[in-house]
Amino acid sequence: MKFTDFVITESAGNSVDPLGYLKPAGEISSGLFRPFTVLTNHPAYQGFLAFAFSFLERNSLKPGQKNFLRRVRDLEILWGVLSVRGGDSVINVTKYEPLTGQDYFCLDKAKKRPALYARLNYGALGHYGGPSTTWRILQPNGAGLSASGAALAEAWQHRNGFDFANLATRWMSGVDLFADAALDEWARVYRLDAEPASAERKTWQALIHDLCSREPLIAPLWDEPVPEDVLALGRQVDTYTSFFQGLLAHYEAHPELCRRIELCNCFERLSGLVQFVFEWEYVRRLDYVQKIGLSANTLPTQVTNDVREAARAFRAVQGSREFWALPGTLENIADFPTMVATVLAHHSAHQRGKGTSPFITGDAIAVQDRVDGQKFMQFFKSVADAPETLLSATQWRYRRNWHFERAQLWQQYAGIQ
Repeated sequence: MKFTDFVITESAGNSVDPLGYLKPAGEISSGLFRPFTVLTNHPAYQGFLAFAFSFLERNSLKPGQKNFLRRVRDLEILWGVLSVRGGDSVINVTKYEPLTGQDYFCLDKAKKRPALYARLNYGALGHYGGPSTTWRILQPNGAGLSASGAALAEAWQHRNGFDFANLATRWMSGVDLFADAALDEWARVYRLDAEPASAERKTWQALIHDLCSREPLIAPLWDEPVPEDVLALGRQVDTYTSFFQGLLAHYEAHPELCRRIELCNCFERLSGLVQFVFEWEYVRRLDYVQKIGLSANTLPTQVTNDVREAARAFRAVQGSREFWALPGTLENIADFPTMVATVLAHHSAHQRGKGTSPFITGDAIAVQDRVDGQKFMQFFKSVADAPETLLSATQWRYRRNWHFERAQLWQQYAGIQ
């Protein structure tokens, strides 16, 4: 069974990846937290997914067989409705919320709602299948549970004297879910944000230990969790530039890990600046902006210098293997027009390489509604009035998620922080 990758980038402005950031960003991110994507938000999903594989296999249905994906979705609807009933937001929450207010709800009624079964590779399986193979909860290509996955399934299934298999069996046989007098207790014990049982915590501790054994260079990320005061620096615009400094200070005893963290910082700086230049070129071609104009002051000089220095900084940190070509084309740019031409040529080549149209062709916009002009103009004015803030402002505006907060959640769930 092959998992589908669902990609969501960190901001709507670059959600279609017009500058080809996804591949290099993924390369950099995998050097720190390989089991995470921007879609993996809670470890309980992986406990549920392990249970679903185990439960279906016990009922003679294995991955790759006909209807396996639909049966996983059957179980996910059950767990999703329980979680929403318990007050938690889950994948597909807007589809589950209307169901919780009904007087009667069974699997047959669920099957009559096509929206609940749309995109079967989406949801818990689509978001967490690939990461679960990285954790080695699932076997490669999702062929089944590993020994660790079986242990996680067992641990998730049994909580506080409850056995989720009992509820799942009744649900799959067509019983009215809301007729269960203990339904609110089921929701309390199994909802997304419910406390894991001791056995589940211990299983996650073992999974984390095994990951660190396989990838010792990143072990300090788990063995020496980032302090809360450092994480807090990454949540505010005024302190964001200190966030990476805090990370580097915390892990200063681990040089290779520090290099990888600094690479995240350098990537954000350069990619943010280039994204700004690209959006500037897009917005200035909008009809209403052409009429009123954009007052740039000294921004062209500032952004040219900042891009050149950011490109050099990235190349100095990336190591011997070049995996992102763009910095090499920008590190020696002489002036603003050359830099703009380089960015637009890169965009055009990237779009055509994936078989889609460039957003900009000559002096015209070829693909409409890709940048919010009003929001960009507000941001543009703020940096045009204070060009010295451009680097930090663009880094914050176009920042990426490097998963340090996610790691904290996984550590707390496992009881190791």
